[in-house]
Amino acid sequence: MNVRARDSRTADLFAAELAAASPPAPASAPTPIPIPAAAPPPPAPPAARAAPPRRPSLWYAVLFPELLDAPAAPQRLVHLARRAQRYTSLVSLEPPAALLLEIRGSLRLFGAPDALRARIDADWAHAGLRARSAAAPSPLAALWLARAGASITVEDPAALAGRLASLPLACTGWEAPRLERLRAIGIVRLGELLRLPRAGLARRFGPALLAELDAALARVGSPRRAFVPPERFAARRDFEVEIEETARLAAALAPLVERCARFLCARRAGVQRLQLRLWHRTAPATRVTLGFAGVTGDPRRLQRVLEERLSQLVLVAPVRAAALASGALESLPGESGDAFGGAATSAAALPLIERLRARLGEHAVYGVAAIAEHRPEVASRRVREPGLADARPPLEAMGVPRPVLLLPTPRRLAASPAADARPCDWRLERGPERIESGWWDGADVARDYYVACDRRGARGWIFQERRDRHWYLHGLFA
Repeated sequence: MNVRARDSRTADLFAAELAAASPPAPASAPTPIPIPAAAPPPPAPPAARAAPPRRPSLWYAVLFPELLDAPAAPQRLVHLARRAQRYTSLVSLEPPAALLLEIRGSLRLFGAPDALRARIDADWAHAGLRARSAAAPSPLAALWLARAGASITVEDPAALAGRLASLPLACTGWEAPRLERLRAIGIVRLGELLRLPRAGLARRFGPALLAELDAALARVGSPRRAFVPPERFAARRDFEVEIEETARLAAALAPLVERCARFLCARRAGVQRLQLRLWHRTAPATRVTLGFAGVTGDPRRLQRVLEERLSQLVLVAPVRAAALASGALESLPGESGDAFGGAATSAAALPLIERLRARLGEHAVYGVAAIAEHRPEVASRRVREPGLADARPPLEAMGVPRPVLLLPTPRRLAASPAADARPCDWRLERGPERIESGWWDGADVARDYYVACDRRGARGWIFQERRDRHWYLHGLFA
């Protein structure tokens, strides 16, 4: 009782304090409980501008029939790819005779797809090439249309299946076993193949066939490797005063040579040929070829060959400008010396070979490579690269003598009237070595070769023809 009374008095005390602090409320209405107001919702952001739908890619495919069997098709295809880059930056090679160009990004500059395709086709015709072209949203579809000779432009991916339906299966370029299997079940056109159940195709031919069909119909992406042209050096210099002397011209071209050397050094590459072009005011441009015995980027060798080549040049008119250009860059070969630090013989001989070629001509200095053939006249061939030169034939390595100088045509010798009919003025020292070969190509020989010495002490390589018993001089030893 005492505890409850104390609690009651305490409660009354708090009630009295609350009543004094707040105004009296009506007896009929309960005391309201304050509820905090909710924060106003943030203003709605302005409606975002709807992004325009992304247009599908558009691929231009071109096929050059004359490159299908051409021996230099890869090099010509690279040249044509460089020509095609004037229309788009994305060019892809499709060896051996086709190119693929992504032209969607070029339409703003060149106009409608048909107009751009006609312009590119006219460029091939101007270059004297026969070309079959087509355009489609996928590279495979464009390539198949071009191979089939369907010269059309398809922009809508939904229309691809209908456009491809009439094409023969041969335009796909698939392997012969796959095409034979499809023909065996009566499929000769793409439309017939597209109507078959996908599950059955995957079971019979594997998922790779379905993936290729989906890529052709632009259902999945079909990335292509972009063609990147090989780097080349090209620089031009205009002279303030026209140059009339080759010595001054060589000094004026030294900065161009130095730039070329720095360009090659930065790429760890070299060149084997440079083209120098000289412009005149009143005469056609002069072209000079600088050839090197090996791949090099050494500025001293470049300048030395330039000076030697210009020393043999007669200027038709004063030079007002010059340009130096390289071919495709080549990787520098590794150089090795002997154990005592000596340089390799071939590397040391390259500057001499280059100077001789600059003075005497490109074809005046060459190497000799041995061929596995017993007939002396066809046992060697000329080579430009000194690294391929082989002055010692395999037979000489086995102890069979071979002369240093071989006559272009064997020279007939007079024979003595004696019974043995030995050649006059020649003493046989070693032999015979019988050579019978060439029956398979119609140039067969049957000879007995000897090493002989004449009255003056010269050693020669002579032979007796076994058919007519005549003697001939074929070569001279050093």
